[in-house]
Amino acid sequence: MQGEDRDRSARRREQIGIAAAAVLVTGAIFALHVAARTSGMALAAFPFATTLVLVCGAPGSAPSSSRAIVGGHMICGVVALCGHQLWPNSELATAGMVGVALALMMALRCFHPPAGITPLIAAQFDPDWSFLLWPVLSGALLAALLARSLEALRLFRRSGDGSPLPPSPPSAAAPDPGGSQN
Repeated sequence: MQGEDRDRSARRREQIGIAAAAVLVTGAIFALHVAARTSGMALAAFPFATTLVLVCGAPGSAPSSSRAIVGGHMICGVVALCGHQLWPNSELATAGMVGVALALMMALRCFHPPAGITPLIAAQFDPDWSFLLWPVLSGALLAALLARSLEALRLFRRSGDGSPLPPSPPSAAAPDPGGSQN
């Protein structure tokens, strides 16, 4: 009976986590819309929609680590801006930048797949270097903060593939401090 209660409790906790993830990603994407509108930048110039989905759906996964989020977005931003300074804007140059950014993210252990859109955004909008601070760095820091906050709630126990982790085993009873052996 106790195992059934634990299973039911784990399922309920997972359902609450899923509902909370949906509400949080909705709020985060809405905030992204507001930030785009108030800053005068096109919403498509913000490379964070898929980051927010990943962070809300699997905050404990490796690509949702702070290092991966911030490092991945910054690597892709620097590669994109440097690449567009060095080569004419072309499909081949942009594709090459995505490849270089991927290699750097992997080599530096900052693998964050959603950041790979940044060279395409830079190709479309031709931003200046301030793009690295706003929206790339600021958005990445906020996404990382959201991921750590969600992890702290412990509603979001997920494996690297986004599936729920098995429930933690019940803790062992504490030994009798009096040492009685009745």
